[in-house]
Amino acid sequence: RGGLEEVVGGEEEPADGFLGGDAPEEPFEAAWRGAAHLEEVAALAAGGIPVTLSRITAETQALGDLKAQRSAVTTAMMISLMISMAVCTVFYSFPSLLDLLFSDARCRKLFLIILPTMIATSVYAVIRSWFWGRQNYFVFSLSEAADEIIKVAVCALMIFLLADLVALEYSLAYAILISDFIAAGLLIFLFFKSGGRAGAPTMCAPILRSAAPLTVTRLCGSLMAVFVSLALPAVLTGAYGLTSAEATAEYGRASGMVMPLLLAPSSVVGSLSVVMIPEIASRNAGGDKNLSSAIRRSADFTCAVACAAFIAFASCGDQIGNLLYADEKVGSQLSFAAFIVLPLSLNSMAATSLNSLGRESRTFFSSAAGYLFLAAGILLLPRFMGIYGYYTAFFCYHCASLFCNVMQLKRVFPQGVGHGKYAALIAVSCAVALFVGAISSWTRGLGDLLSCLICLPVAALLYFVALRLTGYMPKPSLLIGYIRK
Repeated sequence: RGGLEEVVGGEEEPADGFLGGDAPEEPFEAAWRGAAHLEEVAALAAGGIPVTLSRITAETQALGDLKAQRSAVTTAMMISLMISMAVCTVFYSFPSLLDLLFSDARCRKLFLIILPTMIATSVYAVIRSWFWGRQNYFVFSLSEAADEIIKVAVCALMIFLLADLVALEYSLAYAILISDFIAAGLLIFLFFKSGGRAGAPTMCAPILRSAAPLTVTRLCGSLMAVFVSLALPAVLTGAYGLTSAEATAEYGRASGMVMPLLLAPSSVVGSLSVVMIPEIASRNAGGDKNLSSAIRRSADFTCAVACAAFIAFASCGDQIGNLLYADEKVGSQLSFAAFIVLPLSLNSMAATSLNSLGRESRTFFSSAAGYLFLAAGILLLPRFMGIYGYYTAFFCYHCASLFCNVMQLKRVFPQGVGHGKYAALIAVSCAVALFVGAISSWTRGLGDLLSCLICLPVAALLYFVALRLTGYMPKPSLLIGYIRK
């Protein structure tokens, strides 16, 4: 919930074919499909409002302007609730629209049961963003954990109480509905307990102006995910004579097995992004002269994490793929696609920095430029490279977006953020990956697990030495500070 993906640079996962299709066979699958579609609708409805509110809250907190802060919270709440209630009204007034989303009648009924959770999600996302902007990461994180715990507890209780009265999938739907409102109520209590108050809703224009580009970016990402899921199998079928099932299997292996591993390091960078937005926004509002150094330190951390992941995937990707999926194709593709981690993580950091400075429209245009490269790459590259063209297209997308975002950052900070130093670390990381990769090929005969146990410690040691030699080793106090937050 809350729509953080567009901030941390998370990739939109390609559509998995939930529009229509075969009727679900299991109650859990039916409930999951209904909830999944509602989550998509809710995420698009909430859009960039949580991110915008967190930034404005941090800025007003730094300036001591509680009146503007309360106005921002109230305005964001009103906008989110109006959108949610409008969506609810449309689907309850015209339930036949659900025929376009679901081929199974149970899914349509489940969707209507859990539809009011959009209202609870609006309250949840806005208040949680207020805590985010005030850098209260304890409540910000605890609320997410509490939401999951409440869901599990209510689901178990509802299944037990309604086992003989209603079907299992409907018990789950009612549990989701009740638990979401409980979580929202808990956050409302914590909001007022922490000194939060409502104000006059006078900040509609600035919130919409900032949130609109993020919302459109997220929408474009969803549309591109659908495009990729349809275009890639078609291109593979036409270029290599694969059957539809074979092409779909190749796409599923790439999007469902390899890409999640490549996106794993972004979870670390994503945690950094959560910390960066209010910190940079508050410093910017306070006129901090050392703002560029804060962004540089964040870029240092991001580049260090990305290079470490690149070395591991590039040198030991074959073994990792075999250990996790018992699939040699996954391993070879993971080794090839390891280079995506570098621009992906750095682009995430650059986009977060621009969003923190209130330049959401710039990140939208950067993403749009990247999507053009992605679309062209998906249509052309797989014809010559097979499934490897899929990874190359995503590499081009992140590189194009990163280039545009860096150019925008240079306009804000003409002195730059140390690009030469990052290039040196990436070059050294490539050398380490090649050396460890040679060791990996020599030790493959010992088994995948033993090979990883030999190669990964060697890679870690060499990478540590590389960080020391390049003068890139982050200060322990900086690392501890980020980890603590």
